Amino acid sequence: MTENQKTNNETQKTQEEKGNEELEKEEEEKLKIESLRKAGKIAQDVKNYIKPKIKAGAKVLDIVSTTEAKIEELNGLCAFPVNLCINNIAAHYTSPLKDDGLLIKEGDLVKIDLGVHIKGYIVDTAFSVNLSENNALENITQATEVALDAAKMIVKPKVNTKDIGKKIEGIVKGFNYNPIKELGGHQIERWTVHGKKQLPELGSQGGDIMEEGEIFSIEIFASTGVGSVHNTQYSHIYELNPYSGRVPLRRKTSKQLLGFINKNYKTLPFAERWLAKEFRMGIAFGLQELVQQGKLQAHFVLSEKKGIFVAQIEETVLVTEDGYELLT
Repeated sequence: MTENQKTNNETQKTQEEKGNEELEKEEEEKLKIESLRKAGKIAQDVKNYIKPKIKAGAKVLDIVSTTEAKIEELNGLCAFPVNLCINNIAAHYTSPLKDDGLLIKEGDLVKIDLGVHIKGYIVDTAFSVNLSENNALENITQATEVALDAAKMIVKPKVNTKDIGKKIEGIVKGFNYNPIKELGGHQIERWTVHGKKQLPELGSQGGDIMEEGEIFSIEIFASTGVGSVHNTQYSHIYELNPYSGRVPLRRKTSKQLLGFINKNYKTLPFAERWLAKEFRMGIAFGLQELVQQGKLQAHFVLSEKKGIFVAQIEETVLVTEDGYELLT
């Protein structure tokens, strides 16, 4: 074989490899879009199904478990435990391992936050139901809805999310409420609910540049308080820490839990009560050891001050060439 023939063969090989890579990328992108649209449709259907059930006297565990079951019934998977937060509780509350008997009451402001994934492609969405006749809350859900509509209109490639935050802040404050500075929207990546890029609630917070093909949740909170949350002492949601190395675990249950979490939830958040379907005993102590050893991260319930009310809305968008596609 001559040198020219060798060179031609190598060139042909390289072109074939490039062609295969491009084909793989196209297939991957097709899978991503199909999965996201399917997950989005499930999320929409679940919201429509569960919203009428949010009423005084309803048991929180029933609402949460019914919502999660509906996601699976429609052939989706929960991207994280359903959050049901009432009044000043802003985020991360889900029913605990042992049912606390929490009920929705007249006068409550209820937030439902749910996520659906197909093959790790995630959509994240939330809505509020106002069961109060308090005049101070008359426009609180409207404030989040108007801010969301305005924020969506700005979404397109090369936009800085800081500009979207500025718009959200202006509208929420225009209704005489405050955005919550510690919370907000975020990029969503495969198997990762909170991606690298942020979509803040305030114009003074740092932003990131949106690019075509990226997925973002636009998440808006409106508070009757100062717009700041703190960690409570409660955590019923956990997430695997993918950056922790090998650590010694004393408890047999801890090792079994870790293996089960790795296999079933990967890097997605999960509820401690989900583990009760597989493990009869030792869950609380096992989780405690895994958190202490840095294998798990606990998501503590986030709260405004007592007597404060918080509303929430959230939708997931795909950034397109000239704007966005609403997925939820």
